Parts: sequence; structure tokens; C-alpha cells
Amino acid sequence: MAHEVLHILGTAQPEGTGMARIVGTLACGLDPERFRFHAWFLAGEGPLVGMLEQAGVRASALDWSRGARDPAGAWRFWRRLRTQKFQIVHIHFGGRSVRWLVRAGTRAKIVVHLHGRVLEPRGLGLVTHSGRGADRVIAVSRSVAERVVDTRPIVVYPGVAVPEMPGPRLPRTGERVVGSAVRLLPLKGLVYLLRAIASLRAEFPNLVLEIAGSGPQLARLEREAQALRLSEAVRFLGWVEELAPVLARWEVFALPSLEEGFPVAGLEAMAAGLPVVASAVGGIPELVENGRTGWLVPPGDPEALAGRLRQLLRDPEAQEVMGIAGHARVRKCFTAEQMIAGVAKIYDDLLSALP
Repeated sequence: MAHEVLHILGTAQPEGTGMARIVGTLACGLDPERFRFHAWFLAGEGPLVGMLEQAGVRASALDWSRGARDPAGAWRFWRRLRTQKFQIVHIHFGGRSVRWLVRAGTRAKIVVHLHGRVLEPRGLGLVTHSGRGADRVIAVSRSVAERVVDTRPIVVYPGVAVPEMPGPRLPRTGERVVGSAVRLLPLKGLVYLLRAIASLRAEFPNLVLEIAGSGPQLARLEREAQALRLSEAVRFLGWVEELAPVLARWEVFALPSLEEGFPVAGLEAMAAGLPVVASAVGGIPELVENGRTGWLVPPGDPEALAGRLRQLLRDPEAQEVMGIAGHARVRKCFTAEQMIAGVAKIYDDLLSALP
């Protein structure tokens, strides 16, 4: 008989895709005769419900995103929790109130999965995490694990499917394309990327920046691009469900984040054979090897960002060498199979302790 595993997530809108993809990958990779996956999105309906259903997850949406400030939502959550018997509740979103209700309302083992070091989109101030009320704590990187004060987390890096060889690059059409795939939030540092691109246009007049992502800062970034006279050189692609065709036309992947738990989009770019120019913050240095798979620059520094982009744009051979090295690094350290095995071991350890 399969063990019932509930994943608790936040938004079902596209900006929550990173967490949802982890759940979908686990659901597809773990034995369905041993584990039956459920997912509850606490911030209402959205397209990610359907995405997880396609992965075989019993997914649905609730309306409880404000924690203890919403007792009616807490009651709905509690009432539904009491109608089902879960062996494991895997919490990706929510604070102490979620853990308390799960502990009080079930006999399930609790896994808390920490994805970042800040509370998005509230700002850049680093927070400390508590493992209180959890049977196991997973962190997506060592940098996130270091923010946990009262328990020792298990680091399980996100993993992606990695082809044996990087995909073919599309032939150039006269444009030089730098790309980024992020949520459009201030902490993603895109304003610094726009300024870096503006400083490179004199040397590379055919340079184009493509940004895949959605979020509340779109209008602000469009105004910045206009002020920098980049309106014709910047393309806001919106949320892109499948990145592979987009990555195939980019020369360099740029990740100018001011903070990052672990950059899954950067991981996908490296798996596709792209060199990465990224900020040296959070979990990014655990992925990008400076000088080998890409370049690390100080956060919030458009001149440094432009300098490393210029270096790669001038040297297609270096792009290829770094891209090959990045692909090899992902195949060695960050595959979906490794992530699945890490979580499976945690589940097995917890289930062995059940009565």
C-alpha cells in the first residue's frame, strides 16, 4: 500500500514554478507503488495545479496564505487535514502555524523544505530559519542551511534532467543575445543587468537582452529600459513554460540577483551548455565555478557585470569551453536522479520510525 505524502506549497501562479517542479520531479521519479503524492497550494488557484496533476500528483488549491492572521483559512486547512491520513507532510511554504496544525492534526512525519534566505518579496534582509516542529529539515544549498539556528538541515540540491550532450545552438541571425530567466522582483537585480547591457551597446550594436519571467516589477523595468534607450534591444518574454527553445538562441545566461537560495534557472542554463555570468551571492557560488563554468561578479555592480559579459561576447571559444564545463558539472552534481535519491532516503528514514 502506497504511503500518502502531502506537499504544501504557496502560490499556484507561474512564479511558484520552481517549487512545483521539484514536487513534480519527485512524483515522477519515486515509485508510485510506494508513494502517492498530494499537493495543496495555500494561495489559491493557478496553472500550477494542472501542471502537477499532469505529473500524477493529486493537486488542489486552498485559500490560506496569511498564516495566523487568517483564522478562517486556518480552520479550512485544519478541517481538510483531518479528513485524510498522510504519513509524510512536506512543507515548502508557511510558517509556524502550518507546522503546528499539521503536528496537532495528524500523526504524519513533518519535512520542512527551505528554498531561500529571505522572505520574498519583502526585501533583502536575511532571515534565520527554525527547524522547530519538524522531523527533518531540507535546505536547497549550504548557504540556506547556514541560516538555520536550531537544527542541522540536510542539503539536497535541486536537480534537473540533463542530456548526455548540450543541445545544439541555433545559428546566429545577426543578433547577439544575452538572456535571463527570473521572476521580475527587485531582489533579482535586473535593473543592473539593463544598465550593463546599455554600456555594451556601443561595442555590440546588435546586442539583444531577452528576459523570460513575470512579476510585479515589469512596468518599472520597461521604464528603465526606455530611459536607457533600450526599448528596441530588450524583449520581455513573459513566463516561459519550456525554456529549452529559448536557451538555444542565447549566447550567455545572466543572473544578476541580489540574493538567491539556489538558482534553478541557472542550473537549467548550464545543463543546456550555456556559460553563466552571475552575482556571487547565496547559493550561486555552489553552482557556478568562477572562471570555469562562468563568471561571478559582485551584486549590484553593473560595470563588473558588463565587463564579464563583454569578455564572453568577444570570445565565442570561451563561451563554448565554459558551456561544456557547466554541462559536465550539472551531470556530475545536480541531476534529477540525485535529488530524488536524497529525498527518498529522508522519506525512508522517517517511515521506518512510524509505529
